Amino acid sequence: RLGEPDGGVWSRLAQRDRTVLALVAEHQVLTTWQLLALVFPSAARAQRRLRELTELGMLFRTQPYRAQGGSTPFHYLLGYRGAQLLAAQRGASSPRPAVHADKIVRTLESPTLRHLLGVNRFFADLASYGRGLGDDRIGLPEGEGLVSWHSETWIRKYYRPLIRPDGYGLWTQHGTSLGFFLEYDTGTEPLDRVADKLDDYTGRHRDIARQLTGMVLFWVATHRREQGLRKALWAKHCPVPIATASRDYGHPDGPAGEIWSVLATEAECHRRVRLADLPQVIGGTQPDGTPTVLPRLPE
Repeated sequence: RLGEPDGGVWSRLAQRDRTVLALVAEHQVLTTWQLLALVFPSAARAQRRLRELTELGMLFRTQPYRAQGGSTPFHYLLGYRGAQLLAAQRGASSPRPAVHADKIVRTLESPTLRHLLGVNRFFADLASYGRGLGDDRIGLPEGEGLVSWHSETWIRKYYRPLIRPDGYGLWTQHGTSLGFFLEYDTGTEPLDRVADKLDDYTGRHRDIARQLTGMVLFWVATHRREQGLRKALWAKHCPVPIATASRDYGHPDGPAGEIWSVLATEAECHRRVRLADLPQVIGGTQPDGTPTVLPRLPE
């Protein structure tokens, strides 16, 4: 009932609803499947509740046109009523309706929308594996899997705009945590330009590497492109631990699978390992997921 005061509406929302609003607000646009992977126990439950939240104005949804035919999944953005509620919870002023509507249009028409959806898909795939969704999988124990995910905007605020990765995640499995910064490659940029992203992690602010809470993962479009990128990355001599993988491996466990290769001279580091095994290959991590190799930077 939209006539209620904000506090009344918020108190009636289930914790799952609040999580959905927070996720869509931070990550801008998420598809039905991505929200299912992150939050809901079943597709039917996700479709029904997302439709209800849309009807209440909490979410805005659209189904983008696909030139080659066929239907695309619903894309969900924060609705105006949802933006009002979240602003009230932060003690901030509500956005003006026209400003919020313009933000929705700019997000959907942005040339980087495909990139954004690809980044969100990466983290949703990890969440799906951790929760054991699909193909009769058994999920990881409670407290393991993707325990933290933050957007580029959040990271830039936290690190005082010195680094600009596409996302940050904290993966926990077998009692070991790994923090990582994701660099998502669409396959359209020159490899040297992709490798130049490492300059943000060192460059003029070399001490920033000591403050990072994760290694850098490059999620590359194809295996052939990954091999070329590894050469360009190696030429950077970056002190931060780096691993690469390509999306065309098609591992059933997605980015959690045995597809990652650490960038290093040692032959042992060239083998493919699971995401959960990266801490062992790079020398271990601290309890918060920070790679222990980071403090040992060359002078």
